[in-house]
Amino acid sequence: MLSKIIFSIVIAGSVAHAADSKIKVVTTLPDVAEIVRDIGADSVEVNSLLKGTEDPHYAEARPDLILKVNRADIVCSMGLDLEIGWLPKVLEKSGNAKVQTGGTGDCVLGRTVKAIDIPTGVIDRSLGDVHPHGNPHFILSPLKDAEAADEVLRVLSQVLPAQKAEFEKRTTNFKARMKALYEKNQALAKKTPVMEYHKEFSYFFNAYGIQSLGSIEEKPGMPPSAARIAQVAKLAKEKGVKVVFATPSAPHKVLEKFQEISGIPVKVIPSYVQTSGDAQSIEALQKKLIDSL
Repeated sequence: MLSKIIFSIVIAGSVAHAADSKIKVVTTLPDVAEIVRDIGADSVEVNSLLKGTEDPHYAEARPDLILKVNRADIVCSMGLDLEIGWLPKVLEKSGNAKVQTGGTGDCVLGRTVKAIDIPTGVIDRSLGDVHPHGNPHFILSPLKDAEAADEVLRVLSQVLPAQKAEFEKRTTNFKARMKALYEKNQALAKKTPVMEYHKEFSYFFNAYGIQSLGSIEEKPGMPPSAARIAQVAKLAKEKGVKVVFATPSAPHKVLEKFQEISGIPVKVIPSYVQTSGDAQSIEALQKKLIDSL
């Protein structure tokens, strides 16, 4: 009987040690978490700070987020200033040296992504929430997800060099999956003129060659005036726009007014993978977007 108890304790200790030996990765978004899980597999334990339903521009530096980051070996973010309003505060307050800028666990996907919509000239707050390094919403392009995987590979290999060959293999497989997803959607995507409320879907449109007439917003992050709404509604009608994409965080009254004036349907759709609902993976979200066209 005693030997059985000792055996059980040893086994339990081994399981606990195996769990502890995993790299603890915290991501800002579920989309990023999916990429990390795909490449890290059994070597990582991944948690996302956000659920994909929040606007990642304006999340709060809550104590529970700070605690999660404090316990992490790696923090993976989108970068390109998407999380600039709250993530630096979370990192600073966590007191975790590993995940600060330049640390072994500093993982920013935007570093290996070739961004679009990079502004030129003088950039200041009068222009709205302009991102000086380019549009940060690259996660909606499978081709950009493949580019982002290189940063995940670099950091995982840095933290766990013994597994580098396995991480490289899984990165190759992930890129192949994203290429296949892109090719499948390329055949399905209707090349119909579109618009968006905020430039959150630009990479999706760009990837599939869908003509976009821009955004309802005049300045990013700032609600458009009545005159602006009327102007873009008129333009959308003239140019034959068939659908407008917006996220749940877009002001509903603005969307209703635009739809009333233009007669063009507005599709309210997530721009990130979510932890619940019918967009719980990159593939599922891409299908939702393709179907909305």
